[in-house]
Amino acid sequence: MGKTAWILGGGTGIGAALAKELVERGWTVAVSGRRPGPLQALAQSHGVRPYPLDVTDADATAGVARKVAADLGRIDLMVFSVATKAVTKTAVYDHETFQKVIDTNLLGAMRVIDPVVAQMRAQGGGEIALVASVAGYFGLPRSAAYSAGKAALIALAQTMKTELARDNISVRLVSPGFVRTEFTAKNNFPMPFLLEPEDAGRRIADGLLRSRRFEIAFPLRFVLMLKLVRMLPYPLFFAIMRRLLPKG
Repeated sequence: MGKTAWILGGGTGIGAALAKELVERGWTVAVSGRRPGPLQALAQSHGVRPYPLDVTDADATAGVARKVAADLGRIDLMVFSVATKAVTKTAVYDHETFQKVIDTNLLGAMRVIDPVVAQMRAQGGGEIALVASVAGYFGLPRSAAYSAGKAALIALAQTMKTELARDNISVRLVSPGFVRTEFTAKNNFPMPFLLEPEDAGRRIADGLLRSRRFEIAFPLRFVLMLKLVRMLPYPLFFAIMRRLLPKG
C-alpha cells in the first residue's frame, strides 16, 4: 500500500512544490487551500486530490480532515504549510492585524491537528510536519505578528514531539528561509539566500523521507547565522535589531 499525505497550503508556493515532489516519489497526495483554482491546476498537472479549505473555519477543517482520511484510507503524513502575512507599520500593534495572522498561521494549525491526531491514533501512527519559519527564531522588527505566530508554532511542535511519541506519531518542524513565492513578493526588504520553491520542496521532501531530524531548516548558512544571533547577549542582540529598523 502506498503512502498518503495531506498538505494544507498546498495550492501554491512551498506546499505545491512539496506536493509535486511527493507525487513524483510515489505518494498519494491530497492538497488543501483557500483558492480552488490552483488546487485544480495541480490536480490536472500532477494528479493530486484537491480539497478546498479555509483553516479559519473549524467545522469545515474537521469535516475535510474526515473526508481526506476516508478517501485516502489513512493519513500517513500531514503537512501544515498555511501562512498569511500582513504588512505592518513599525511600533503599531493593532488587534485586527494580529488576529488575522494568528488565526490563520497558528490557530489554523490547531483546528486541523486535533482531528488528524485522532485519525493517526486510530490507524496506529503517522507523521505531522509544521512549517514555521526562521522568522520565528526571534522577534524581528516590522514582523511582529508573523514572527510571534511562527515562534508559537515552533514551541507547539516541540511540545507535540514529546507528547505524541507514545502514540507512534512523529512530529517534525520545518523552518525555511526566504523562498520566492507570492508570499515573499510582498516583502520590501533584501532577502538573503533566496531560494526557488522547487528547491525548497526538494529539501523538505528529502528531510522528511531521508532523515529523522526534528527540524528541517534551510539554507544552512542563513540558519546558522540566525541561530548565532539568537544566542547573543541581549544588549548585543538588540543593537543588531535596531539596525533592521527602517530609516527615519
